[in-house]
Amino acid sequence: MTSGRSCPQSWHRLARAGILVAVGVLGALVLASPLAACGQDVPTASVVTVSETSIEFPAVVTAAGFEEESDMAGYHFIVWHNGRAASRSLFRAEVSDVQVLDAIEALGAVPGNALSIDSWDERYEPDSPAPDKIIEGPPVDLYVIIPGQSEPLALEDILLDPGQRGFDMRFGGHRANIGQWHSGCVVCLYSCPGSKIGNAAYSVREFVDGTTRFRVRPGVLPADGTEVTIRVDLAAGEAEARR
Repeated sequence: MTSGRSCPQSWHRLARAGILVAVGVLGALVLASPLAACGQDVPTASVVTVSETSIEFPAVVTAAGFEEESDMAGYHFIVWHNGRAASRSLFRAEVSDVQVLDAIEALGAVPGNALSIDSWDERYEPDSPAPDKIIEGPPVDLYVIIPGQSEPLALEDILLDPGQRGFDMRFGGHRANIGQWHSGCVVCLYSCPGSKIGNAAYSVREFVDGTTRFRVRPGVLPADGTEVTIRVDLAAGEAEARR
């Protein structure tokens, strides 16, 4: 039985991806299945929640792989647990990079899609401009919610940045690049063409040159294997523009 209301096509896509949307009920926000919100009884195993200006999804702490000495140490902040880059990430997401991409787009954010695979593949070619390109897209803020802690942690609370430029996180998107790598990258700490969200403060060239190498602040994160929640907010100006 349905109410007869029609759903936007984007909500059908979110339902297939296992994403919840926020529905206004008497001034409150209630998370519901996208199609159920239109009066359609469609069961969904939802793991990404979408409110007016933010999304949340579950992840697990995996600092050992992130900090292990390798050519990719300190690069991947969040990777889908089934992605090829998961073994080197600080957090392994329980949702796919595609689900996260769909969910942020559902907020109304338009990805920058500025980086091609050449930004990575040509990183050792000094004459190529591609590795010097910076990720583009609307700014976002990231937080890690740890069980038992009253306040979420921002990136600067978690990571040491010897280069001292910090974090300028952008919704790059890069949907067209997913099929080439299957890396599962959700958030990278450099301007990576595989990331859905990346850091405009550092290019891939600067990763190769060692301009900075991110490390975890001692004593900040719980033990590996701890379940946490990742929250992605549209930055204040972006959020206001979509209200």
